[in-house]
Amino acid sequence: MAFRVIADHLRTLSFAIADGIQPGNSDRNYTLRRILRRAVKYGRTLEFKEPFFFKLVDVLAAQMGDVFPELRTKKEQIKSVLKLEEESFNRTLDKGIAIFGEKCFYLVVQSMNPSDDSFEGELRRGMALEHLSDSQRWDTVLEAAKSLSDGWSPKKLKPFSGADAFELYDTFGFPLDLTELLARERGLTVDKAGFDKLMEEQKQRAREAGKKNKQVVSVSEIETKAPTKFIGYDALEADVRVLEVVEMKDKTAVVLDVSTCYAEMGGQIGDAGQLILGANTYPISATSKVGNTWLHFLEGDEAPAVDATVKLIVDAPRRHAIERHHTVTHILHWALHEVVNKDATQKGSSVTPDKLTFDFNSAALTAQQISDIERLVNERIVANDPVSWTEVPYVEAKANNGIMALFGEKYGDLVRVVQIGGQRNKLDGWSMELCGGTHTRSTGEIGLFRLVSESAVASGVRRIEAIAGLEAYNAARADAELLKLLAGKVSAQGAADLEKKLDQILTQQKELEKALKAAQQREASVKAKDLIATAANNTIIANLGDVDADYAVGVAEALKGTFNGIVVLAATGGGSVALIASVAKEFQGKVQAGKIIQSIAPIVGGKGGGKPDFARGGGKDVAKVDAALAEARKLIGA
Repeated sequence: MAFRVIADHLRTLSFAIADGIQPGNSDRNYTLRRILRRAVKYGRTLEFKEPFFFKLVDVLAAQMGDVFPELRTKKEQIKSVLKLEEESFNRTLDKGIAIFGEKCFYLVVQSMNPSDDSFEGELRRGMALEHLSDSQRWDTVLEAAKSLSDGWSPKKLKPFSGADAFELYDTFGFPLDLTELLARERGLTVDKAGFDKLMEEQKQRAREAGKKNKQVVSVSEIETKAPTKFIGYDALEADVRVLEVVEMKDKTAVVLDVSTCYAEMGGQIGDAGQLILGANTYPISATSKVGNTWLHFLEGDEAPAVDATVKLIVDAPRRHAIERHHTVTHILHWALHEVVNKDATQKGSSVTPDKLTFDFNSAALTAQQISDIERLVNERIVANDPVSWTEVPYVEAKANNGIMALFGEKYGDLVRVVQIGGQRNKLDGWSMELCGGTHTRSTGEIGLFRLVSESAVASGVRRIEAIAGLEAYNAARADAELLKLLAGKVSAQGAADLEKKLDQILTQQKELEKALKAAQQREASVKAKDLIATAANNTIIANLGDVDADYAVGVAEALKGTFNGIVVLAATGGGSVALIASVAKEFQGKVQAGKIIQSIAPIVGGKGGGKPDFARGGGKDVAKVDAALAEARKLIGA
């Protein structure tokens, strides 16, 4: 079955990715993500713990490339997407399976007769057998439960709770069917009704939050049916007529026959501005649209009367800042194709007066790629190439391979192509995209571009945040002021002398750290001698108190050279617990350091492990340190 599931899911995912669909968090994209995760889980039944799924694409492309050529032309992209998804889910799967196993373990604990205080420790030893598979460890726990509790059988186990299943889904991305698959492998059922109840509550909270943030009214609430005539590409002010005033909760919106304000769409934020009627001014905070009707949201409750003729003025500095960020977004898209690859396609964008964000599918960019992109964009700005736009039939735009577009979106018969470089109306620019937004007239108007950050927003999707124009200048100025401030703090003669001063400070710091470490080692050696004096039966078990983990390790290392036996140490510095265990070679047949830590770390709410001769772990529950050390004594027989 595992082979069949993996083969089937590989075909589904590869065909879909070749068609431009990516695994994601919603709708069809989430369906792909679930399919991939199910295949990876079946890979675990074949003992595949490292990414393997993407390696099968070569075989699929060889077998089916004749009937589906996209498998071969986009093979590397498919492999890259699958590898990123698989690596991400493997990390999630390891954590999720560990938490699932722990919760199943406590289902067994809760089903037993608690008269014997040692039963949990006995069961825990079964969970700690690393050489066994998950299913074998589970069988070991069940057998231990039968031997520890009279009349116990797996039939006494309750279903895996809906709350725990929802936690796995909400925190670790485990769909319910994956949790049910893990449960079936252990002979358990899942409380699906409880899961569904929590899922519905979460959806209801999301719906309420959506209603709270929603600003636009539905089409049925607007009486005006005539579309708003937008003239904002060429004009920033005009005399217009008020057609309707719409009241919505705490917002007042005005519908006009003509508008110079750009309505929010395509990632570009809507314009702000003002309406002027005689001596009265009505500030506009935002512009949206419903269908083909523009809604101009006013800051206050008052609005001009219906049928009044008013002057509409766009906030020009704000609009120009938006245009700089929008035009440079197009240049950034082009630069990504030049530096990364042509498959780095847009997944979303946001353009505001303050910054731009651009989402695209790719692996993480290298520092050199980021530097090359920033340089290339600024070179295009300095070239001061013309920016123009023209309307063409959609079929013509779609047939032109030089025009970038999200062709899965809905477009009208005529579309607007924004081009940078080339000649107006010739469609020969070096950047051409379908776009309804507003733009600068030349790249030189952008002034300066700075790439602020590059990070992940989803599996296989990266986000660039950048600034342009005055925002970029202000950031550069702030950096210069910061360097000046830092230079003053370290008594450097300006920014040029700062690096030299910092090197001197770092050298001094290293010397101090070296001296401090030597002092700690001397103190640890003294403490080790004190502990040797208290040793009994070749064993030292001690709580070192409010010291850090490094000190505890130092004591353990000092004991290695002078004490031949078993050592278990605890430290509680910084409000957390550090656990250290070491076992001399001749005692490892009796007990191993890694097993000691694995057994006692959960008592302080943590985990850990290591080798037979040395191991370490930790936790957060300082109050349980003595209980953990008591368990260590019991394990050792001290």
